[in-house]
Amino acid sequence: MIEICGKPVRDTLEELLDPATTALVVIDMQVGAVSHGGAIGDSGHDMSMMPSVVEKCGRAITAARANGVPIFHIRVENLPDGASSPAAWLRALYTAANGRPIDLGKLSAKGDPATEFCEPCMPEDGEVVITKRRPSAFIATELALLLRSQGIESVALVGVSTGGCVEATLRDAVHNDFYAVLLEDAVGAYDTVVHDAALTVMRARHDVCTLDEAIAVWETASAS
Repeated sequence: MIEICGKPVRDTLEELLDPATTALVVIDMQVGAVSHGGAIGDSGHDMSMMPSVVEKCGRAITAARANGVPIFHIRVENLPDGASSPAAWLRALYTAANGRPIDLGKLSAKGDPATEFCEPCMPEDGEVVITKRRPSAFIATELALLLRSQGIESVALVGVSTGGCVEATLRDAVHNDFYAVLLEDAVGAYDTVVHDAALTVMRARHDVCTLDEAIAVWETASAS
């Protein structure tokens, strides 16, 4: 611990990722987000990072379960034909697509099998699933309430996409007074330039570690 303004503040990775007070937040690991099929995969986006992200997120989930770290699965689910997306939000999605022919009316649409979680990242009974309609998992959801209800003070974040939903959720975790750690090699995007730029920004402003470093903290704590 360090002291800031007379208050004890967690500082080391062991303190920040203590399994007793940490949750793993898995962001948007859905079929349509990480594989071909669905609005993203069929729109010309670069999916080359997705196999690695799926593998790393699967490892993170397995390690969390083995070491008593609660898991919160986040999914985005829009109403069909833009019913949950006002014009300003549709403009934001259109801009983010950067000219790719993505069908915004079918993007993570409710009832589409592409919105289901991918196989390595399927929730198990008892794990929390949060449904959102905007990039941040904290906007118009009960994520903060449920984290606090379980005594969670820190969140470890993995998933997609780096400069979109991951960064938005990381920022809002801090804005909601949680410690937040990005597992930087377990996130991915559909554009390597955007991915690298987002990591640069997050490394400058937030706590960041690798998946292996996080797992080592959890395993050491469990062993002791």
